Amino acid sequence: MRLPISSQQHKTHYKNYFLLLVICLLAYWPLTFGVFSVKNDAIHYFLPYRFQISETIRNGELPFWNPYIYLGYPVHGDMQSGAWNPIVWFFSLISRYDLTLFHFENLLYIFLGGIGMYKLTNRQMNHTHTALLIAVSYMLSGFMLSGQLINWLAAAAFLPFVIDYYLQTLRSASFSSAVKTGVAFYFLLVSGYPSFFIITGYILLAFFILTIINRLRVKGNLPVSWKNFILQHLLLIVVFIGLALPAIISFIELLPYYQRGGGAGYNDVVQNSFELKHFLSSIFPSTIKATDLVSATDITCRNVYIGLFTLIILACFPPRLSRRHILLFILVLFAILFSLGDTTPVRKICYNLIPFMDTFRHPSQMRLFFLFAILLLAASGLKELMTGNSNATKLKKLKQFTWTIIFILAIITVIALFKSGILKRILEFRPSEIRATLKDISDNANLADTIALNGLMQLVFLGIFIVLLKKPILNKLFFSSLWIANLFVMAQLVLPSTFVGKTSPKEINSLIHSSPRAFPVAGLSKSITENSKDASENFDKIGLSYFYNKKIGISHVTNSPSFLTQQEEFIENDLLYNYVASLPVIYIADSIMQLKDTASIDLKAGYKFAFTEDMGSKKMKTSFRDTAVIKKISANKFEIETKTEAESFIVLTQNYHHNWKVWIDDMPEKIYKTNISFMGIPIPAGKHTIIFRYVPYNIIKAVWIMLATAILLLIAGAVSLLRKTRLNHRE
Repeated sequence: MRLPISSQQHKTHYKNYFLLLVICLLAYWPLTFGVFSVKNDAIHYFLPYRFQISETIRNGELPFWNPYIYLGYPVHGDMQSGAWNPIVWFFSLISRYDLTLFHFENLLYIFLGGIGMYKLTNRQMNHTHTALLIAVSYMLSGFMLSGQLINWLAAAAFLPFVIDYYLQTLRSASFSSAVKTGVAFYFLLVSGYPSFFIITGYILLAFFILTIINRLRVKGNLPVSWKNFILQHLLLIVVFIGLALPAIISFIELLPYYQRGGGAGYNDVVQNSFELKHFLSSIFPSTIKATDLVSATDITCRNVYIGLFTLIILACFPPRLSRRHILLFILVLFAILFSLGDTTPVRKICYNLIPFMDTFRHPSQMRLFFLFAILLLAASGLKELMTGNSNATKLKKLKQFTWTIIFILAIITVIALFKSGILKRILEFRPSEIRATLKDISDNANLADTIALNGLMQLVFLGIFIVLLKKPILNKLFFSSLWIANLFVMAQLVLPSTFVGKTSPKEINSLIHSSPRAFPVAGLSKSITENSKDASENFDKIGLSYFYNKKIGISHVTNSPSFLTQQEEFIENDLLYNYVASLPVIYIADSIMQLKDTASIDLKAGYKFAFTEDMGSKKMKTSFRDTAVIKKISANKFEIETKTEAESFIVLTQNYHHNWKVWIDDMPEKIYKTNISFMGIPIPAGKHTIIFRYVPYNIIKAVWIMLATAILLLIAGAVSLLRKTRLNHRE
């Protein structure tokens, strides 16, 4: 009995999804098998923030505030923290966040990117073999291999879904496609880097405007009525806003508090621009780490490899000038010109004229859209070759072009070999020294070394390809294997330099797992300096130790894209910085002084000061018997017991934010900004219970809207699935 066509198609898709999963897990084997750890920003920023978000969620709280990050941080407002990412929430419910979970999250985004690209390409080409190879190229592209920045990977994961679902929305009367677009766009916002969301938003806007123009021009015989068209877009917007509302409000609320909230300077936004010399990576990906390739661009922003065969197909089977391909060509051109930063005027024009284009750095990020469009342009030629629809002239051109590439590549490789020391090292190689030899080659490879090594490997792949082309009909299995093998092998050459380091994940996990659970108060009576004495002890492995050890610590490190302006000002005031660090998190001030008097006062005199801007100077009648003790602490709450013989003023060294509220014996009181960045309140004499609580009322209301939207979507999805199941049974 033959399966219905739809069932056969689903079976093929699921097989290809499984194959994409296997390729993803094997290609990124250091993460899959826990051999090596991710490094740099992944360790110093993304992992500790996720750990703290996880601890908050597992403590039964929403991740609004975190007391351990930079003396208190509104993590919910940081667009890159993952605080509103449902995937982070889901992983947090599974277990405390550690490096293993973090690795799996990285792998999930890479795999989802492959799935999204497969679905989009197959929808455009209606050919699963083509979709599979394009998806593999996307998963193992130079952008994905750049690693370290998990929100860049997340953006690459959801970009194809957003584009695919929105194109379906424009082409059909389906409301489900509009809902899916809204959901995918929401995921892009809460999990990706802001620039990808902004650029994708402009792409959708361009599609929308072009569709409107086309509908007005065609007038009759519209595939979707104007009523449905408007309802689809209203539904898309409602779904997106319904889900994203807490995140949107959070991001807006943080803008006045952090450094780039009002936009970034032009010199900042052209940092890490793509450089023309890095186009070498399109054929020789290892050149991105050549020791003598001087570049101001970070190594994670240099790779544009999408497979040698992709470029050959694109050159020999150029796409026809359809409207879709013209739009893709425009995206390719815009993306590459933008990514070059100051080399072209495009980045500056966008910075000056287009809203939100002054809010993000790293122009090289636009490589994602460049590679995305190039792969879609190559898809039509790949399908033509895979289906055997190519005429003899095109096949002859393909063979001739491949031989030309082999000839040119061979010359370049030979020249590089003579200039390289790699040949000498190979000739002097001893089996007992294999590890030392490979490490030496990897760590000290110059431009000639990398070109020689990459060139030799590419020649092998091209030689096999020429043999395949001698057959009357191209063998799909062999060709697909060759395509995937090329991407797989070249990926291994750059993975250690951009994605993973040499640290064992077990070592990092042991440090994370040794951290106290929940929110203990132990140690908070000590000075902040004491809590911070081992802050950088394992910096390369886990970042700042007080992100994990549940001690509120202090340091001059500001490794956060949304670092608070007031905290920066505090850190730059060395006198006040050292003074605050010498005291516990909560203390009773002997004197209230104006902030401008900081430099004129002897802070070593034994008095405890509180410096404010909106209170006058005042001497407090304190006693050695006065006490202020933190009894309980959680992510969004401090409970403090005080006992004083006279009216006093206490200081809580947690960053000031307007969402902090305070109650003294259940009576609300005013919080005063103290010591540049922190909080203080006057308290009456006697024994009192003081509650500091972070209460973002607007966001809490928005959370209820988000939950209601999610529940309605789940119900609608379940009803739709039930209807489809019944229809299939009837058929």
